[in-house]
Amino acid sequence: MRLGISTRLFLVMLLVSLTLIGGIMLAAQWRFTQGLRNYVQQEELERADFLVKELADFYAVNNSWDVLRNRPGRWAALLRQAAFQLRQEQESLNPESRIGEAQFREQVTTRTADRRVNPAMLNLMRRLILIDTTGTVIAGNADLLQQAKRLPIVVHEQKVGWLGIAPPKLRGDALRDRLLREQTQGLLWIGLLALLLAGAASALLARHFLQPIRRMNLAAQGLAQGDFSRRVALKRDDELGQLATQFDHMAQALEHQERDRRAWLADVSHELRTPLSILKGEIEALQDGVRPLDLQALTSLRQETERLDRLINDLYQLAQADRGAFKHAMQPLVLDELVQNAAERFRERFRHSGLTFELDCASQSEIYGDPQRLHQVLANLLENSARYTQAPGRVRLNCQQTAHEVILTLEDSAPGVPAEAMPRLFERLYRVETSRSREHGGAGLGLAMCRAIVQTHGGQLEAFPSTLGGLGLRLSLPLLTEKK
Repeated sequence: MRLGISTRLFLVMLLVSLTLIGGIMLAAQWRFTQGLRNYVQQEELERADFLVKELADFYAVNNSWDVLRNRPGRWAALLRQAAFQLRQEQESLNPESRIGEAQFREQVTTRTADRRVNPAMLNLMRRLILIDTTGTVIAGNADLLQQAKRLPIVVHEQKVGWLGIAPPKLRGDALRDRLLREQTQGLLWIGLLALLLAGAASALLARHFLQPIRRMNLAAQGLAQGDFSRRVALKRDDELGQLATQFDHMAQALEHQERDRRAWLADVSHELRTPLSILKGEIEALQDGVRPLDLQALTSLRQETERLDRLINDLYQLAQADRGAFKHAMQPLVLDELVQNAAERFRERFRHSGLTFELDCASQSEIYGDPQRLHQVLANLLENSARYTQAPGRVRLNCQQTAHEVILTLEDSAPGVPAEAMPRLFERLYRVETSRSREHGGAGLGLAMCRAIVQTHGGQLEAFPSTLGGLGLRLSLPLLTEKK
């Protein structure tokens, strides 16, 4: 069965929570058991100190351990006597719990008392061992000797033996067993509650992370079906929010590209339809005899055919630029010489158009580029100025070299370009619907082609309002040293 991301995330977080809770419960249980054992040992050491004193007094009176060695029952009686005296000291602090000696001895010696009366003391008495200075067990269970902790018995600053105390067993005592059982049950309930809370938190956290993923999935499905208006619109400050923002940017870019593609197809079809319609009309006129088949008619047909050929060629070159398939014969060259050659070809054109042409380009700027492509750019820019500038007018071209690039600035006089249309001048098939329009024969591909060529040379082409009242174009190309 295939599990979704939310299920996997929930199971992983639940497993981690279960592991942590289980570890914490085991650690808490172990720590509680150790604490209880330390408490019992400390309590027994306090009782054992009293017994050590009693044994020291016994040895001082008898001057040996022979009585206990020869009479095993005396050891039990001595322990009972010490237990009774210890009980009396405790009862002096709590008179309400006081009982008589006879009753105490009866409780100590009966099997029932081992279960109900003073179980801690009885448990301790079973684990006491008396050891002489040679390490021989005098009284008590010799099997517990290896585990026993030894307390020295000192008489007149001389060690006369040890009192051994075997480690206690937490199990077997009713009170301790009940305490451990209640502790374990409490930890289990706490662990179960923590597990339920961890499961709920895991489910909420999984949903919190999965919700934006689902929204992006739905938006991606919409994009795949052609709905480029879909957005995630997720306001978050984490990585998922950044991913959603980038997704929305991508969707917006795709929407713009789709809108540009449709506009591009509409504009291309319109541009192709115009010369074709003219050709069709003139051919029909010739076929119907409305217009005679003479040199003028053939010239008109050829002009429309050439216009259609230029348009198709420009479209093809722009398509190559989009694919990065522009072929360039790159070589070192002096840009000023290229500018001078292009300017000389247009001087007569400007003069016949009633335009004054000014050229200021005397430096020797070396660049790395394709001379034919750059000449195409310069010719196109000069052609635009010659075609659209009203006579009498001015056209000015100058060159300027900086530390890293050479800048060509072309400015002409009126008419100008509206500020809102300035950023769109380099869009394909875009034309300002003023005097710079289709009536001058342009298809709106020239500046787009120029920018594509300039960008393949590592340069920039931008438009700005001319100081002469028309349009200004700034072309920048890296110097040869910078290109290398």
